[in-house]
Amino acid sequence: MNNIVFDLETLGNTSEAPIIQIGAVKFDEDGKILNSFERNIDIESLGDYNFKVDYPTVMWWFNQDDKAIKSVFGKDLKRVKLKQALYEFVKWVGKVNDYSYWSHATFDPPILRNNFNKVGSSDLIPFRSHRDIRTLTHLAPDIKLVRADIPHNSLEDAKAEALYISRCLKFINS
Repeated sequence: MNNIVFDLETLGNTSEAPIIQIGAVKFDEDGKILNSFERNIDIESLGDYNFKVDYPTVMWWFNQDDKAIKSVFGKDLKRVKLKQALYEFVKWVGKVNDYSYWSHATFDPPILRNNFNKVGSSDLIPFRSHRDIRTLTHLAPDIKLVRADIPHNSLEDAKAEALYISRCLKFINS
């Protein structure tokens, strides 16, 4: 089975939240990263879509590690408009039905779906292809997630989660 894990950084924790960073990796059963994707969103361009910014989440960002803040909000980051980032994500995924899509299923997929809708596009991921990382946590409680060096950076989180997912699946299947 081919796997993608994707992670979103946002300015809220509801399905109405705007995405500010998308990170994803394609990985094999051993957790080896085969390909990666990361886009930083031009935050000013989000004003075109009537998102609901959650101000406690904005304040939460102010209290994060400096490396995390710079990896998402740094002034030297290349940024693209949301519509462009989502288009590039679809292009990067390729054949949509070839993958299982791992994430925190009650958080990332609803936000991703809403962001696709806001830009006038359909969500690319078939709902039956979503897989939940939190469920693995309960099925393989002895396997621990090794956090990324830069927490709350979507690509770094996705890389750490790919290894975690593969370790959990091996445990469950053994």
